[in-house]
Amino acid sequence: MNNTIKLKVGVQPHAVYTARKIAHPQLPKVKKELERMEKMGVISKIETPTDWCSHMVVVPKAYGDVRICLDPSKLNENILRETCPLPSVDYTLAKLTGSTVFSKPDCNAGFWQIPLSKESAPIITFITPWGRYRFNVLPFGITPAPEHFQKQLEMILQDCKGVCVEIDDILVHGKDTKEHDARLKIVLQKLEEANVTLNSEKCEFSKTEIHYLGHLINAKGISADPEKVRAIIEMSSPSSIQEVRRFLGMCNHLRKFSSELANKTKPIRDLLSEKTHWNWGIEQEKAFQEIKEIISKTPVLALYDPRAETKIRTDASSYGLGAILMQKQRNNEWQSVAYASRALSQTEQRYAQIEKEALGIMWACEKFSEYIFGMRFHIETDHKPLVPIFTQKSLNDMSPRIQRFRMRIMRFTYTITHVQGKDLVCADTLSRSPIRDKGNEDVLAAEAKGFVDQILKEIPATEDRLNEFRLRQKQDEVCNQIMKLCNHGWPDKNNINDAIKPYWQHIGDLTVQEELLLHEKRLVVPLSLRLDILDKIHTGHQGIAKSRERARTSV
Repeated sequence: MNNTIKLKVGVQPHAVYTARKIAHPQLPKVKKELERMEKMGVISKIETPTDWCSHMVVVPKAYGDVRICLDPSKLNENILRETCPLPSVDYTLAKLTGSTVFSKPDCNAGFWQIPLSKESAPIITFITPWGRYRFNVLPFGITPAPEHFQKQLEMILQDCKGVCVEIDDILVHGKDTKEHDARLKIVLQKLEEANVTLNSEKCEFSKTEIHYLGHLINAKGISADPEKVRAIIEMSSPSSIQEVRRFLGMCNHLRKFSSELANKTKPIRDLLSEKTHWNWGIEQEKAFQEIKEIISKTPVLALYDPRAETKIRTDASSYGLGAILMQKQRNNEWQSVAYASRALSQTEQRYAQIEKEALGIMWACEKFSEYIFGMRFHIETDHKPLVPIFTQKSLNDMSPRIQRFRMRIMRFTYTITHVQGKDLVCADTLSRSPIRDKGNEDVLAAEAKGFVDQILKEIPATEDRLNEFRLRQKQDEVCNQIMKLCNHGWPDKNNINDAIKPYWQHIGDLTVQEELLLHEKRLVVPLSLRLDILDKIHTGHQGIAKSRERARTSV
């Protein structure tokens, strides 16, 4: 069955007419990937005019390959989303009672298995250096994709027993191996008949214990997934008065959900008295462990509800990330559903503060993806420059790392606002006491570096010229100060010297990449090179318009 993308009434079509520039070494790889996708039937070359046309985004993959993505920002603003009601978690989990064997088939490139109707395909047109193409299948990044996918899976598996479908998660269960295997066989047959293929590397078959909807499910019953409270359970004890204040601030924020917290914090609060010398003893440690136990269970921790209003609060310190998933309860109170934190890798610790905050948003969305994928949710950050970057700016006008982070969360549907740091006390506390984990931090850092390297290759300058910029920027007093501020955070505008003030309004666009100071994806020219650069810009006497166009591509 073909799917139709419906647009809002009276929308003004948006089309781009110029393809984004691609680094010369990437051109053969991009063309090869487009040819592969065309051969698979995922895309088709289009020659006729279309009202809608989006930019293509090239993402470098490991081992030198590339992934072709769409930048449908303008299109998404004008698409009508379908309402696909999801069953409550209580209802779904109740169906699992008595089951002891579980399987989770994972659909391979799921959205690509959903064909688009003939009238919808031209809407999903994108432009490349070799002309325009349209998607014949549902592409990643389109806001209604999760609802379409959910509806298709429900239709395919509607007659199957012992099956739960939540967006892109399929769970097959049975009271014993015999019943489970019989149900699984029918599910696999139904998927095969519908030409739905599976990703063998991500499928889980015949498990006695499985993670699903934020719960750990096994023969003994259903319990909360330890992973969603791990950030609290593994939080290290405070080692200074400042850390005590931070921890107590979090407890104060959560105490309305538990009457026990006020009494339990007394031994720790006593350390704040001027008459008391710092001594984290047995009494304080006992209280600390008891408090962690309280705030990691109900009633402080709420049960996840896919129909409830949802938001993520995220924060980044110089060495860690913290995030909380919250939902509005029936009494209109916002309550925590899951906690998360992680330490930054050595590479990530060298990011500019705005990049750390952007990384925190991306990581939090992916960490809580099983809860938020397919729903509209809200993000709260205390880093104000990120709000317009994540809502208004074109992908092409962002600094390389932030561009990559935003691309990774294009599959989610969210709004974002700035809140004061005092309202993010829990996320702030978690970011300053992060879990030391052997996760995929190095993979993320390597991927971001690969993307940055690709962007730098697009700058029309030789490596010798870039090295000259590195040297001159370090020698330039203003550029050197800005690089330090990018890495360690900007003060209030009133607390910076006059030479730096003109740059303050651009703090969301200034970053340091590979020891180069960039504004978005362009080089910041130090004073000692400005006359030389102006001379290069005017080479050939091409006129004002041509000279400005040349300048805007690189500096």
